[in-house]
Amino acid sequence: MFSNGVNGIVALFGEDDIIPRLVFALKSLSHRAKYGYKIITKDKCVDDTFGFNRIRSNLAIGCCLSKTSKDNMAVHGKVYHPDDFDLSKKLKEVFENTEKAPKILSKIDAEFAFAGIDDDSLIYGRDLLGIKPLYFSKESRILGIASEIKALKCIGFKNIERVQPGSIHKVSMKDEKSLVFDRIEASSKLSIGMDEASDKVLELLSESIRRRVKGLNRIAIGFSGGLDSSLLALITSKLAKVTLLSVYTKGSRDEDAINSAKSLGLELEELQIDIKQVKSKIISIQNLIESDKIMDLSIGLGMNLSANKCSEIGCDALFLGQLADELFGGYAKYVRAFREKGEEFTQDIMLKDIIDAHKNNFERDEKACSPYIEIRLPYTNIDLVRYALSLPLSLKIDPSNDQRKLVLREAAIKAGLPRDLALKRKKAFQYSSGLQKLLVSFAKS
Repeated sequence: MFSNGVNGIVALFGEDDIIPRLVFALKSLSHRAKYGYKIITKDKCVDDTFGFNRIRSNLAIGCCLSKTSKDNMAVHGKVYHPDDFDLSKKLKEVFENTEKAPKILSKIDAEFAFAGIDDDSLIYGRDLLGIKPLYFSKESRILGIASEIKALKCIGFKNIERVQPGSIHKVSMKDEKSLVFDRIEASSKLSIGMDEASDKVLELLSESIRRRVKGLNRIAIGFSGGLDSSLLALITSKLAKVTLLSVYTKGSRDEDAINSAKSLGLELEELQIDIKQVKSKIISIQNLIESDKIMDLSIGLGMNLSANKCSEIGCDALFLGQLADELFGGYAKYVRAFREKGEEFTQDIMLKDIIDAHKNNFERDEKACSPYIEIRLPYTNIDLVRYALSLPLSLKIDPSNDQRKLVLREAAIKAGLPRDLALKRKKAFQYSSGLQKLLVSFAKS
């Protein structure tokens, strides 16, 4: 299930008719187009594939449809808060005056990539954290925008770059304007104790989950049995029917996930991945996530098969615990950095990891799941992100005994998570599942 009608975008703007190239690019994203395609020009909106060859335009937006859609703007994503925020309508205000973008777009809890037409201009942009992928390339006579690199590459674009998260761009034949409407920045650290901080973290995370659950009946949670996914499961299960999903390889069945699911009293679906699946899926996964790195392939494979399973069992969305480690100091490298180079250096690399999460995690995971189901990431709530950035490092990690995510663990205990689950240490998904080991073995064979 996808929350709105658009599950991918391609936009082209040139001096000559771009429709044939647009159609070709759209078909490279057929895995996103469960309900076909739609093309928007400044004069019309056509969702009849047979009618595409009757269109002529130098400026058009193509949409991959996950359900029928009549919107004449391409918005890939969703606004979670405010409830009555009409993103398409507000974007039209931005089109009229891009200077309004910071006021209109910086206060919302949302994930989106969009493209729209305003007279003879193409306007496009991306949410603050870059949760939804968006790329661009500009050749001598044409500008291309797309949700995936392959859609631009297949029609001849070579120098393809990411659209900067938190930015909006307006391009005409005469000029180009770009504006950063919001950015993730370091903030002054609060003088605050663990009790108050953990209360606030729990409040913000609970509100984020509530917003992302709204309108859904059954939710799958990528589940390792560790802190991040267990806390998500506990809070979410109070608001909707929850199914936990554990991915593993032969010999790596995660007993922690099984025991944690029992402690939470929640249904657990186990998905075993073997070498046959790797052989049959590896090329399609590489094409889907647009990466050949072993770590990306191992995570992408797990995500893709999980999303497929979620769709098969009738779930409405897949919740994941991404960004919790970056926000609350979950990686061992943060403790090492603190010991070797001090607090300020550690805070700097944590901030950089949050800013870079779109290219390191979000894009890969969204692409991997895009044929089947929508992912939602409660830890990316912007209020939670900004609050976490304001917390002193001492509330996150203790280098003297290698303790990490201290404030999140305290919040989990307050939420009612069994203490042993709240304090449990877990390996990263690609290691605990055995997927990276399996992919390394396959690469060597």
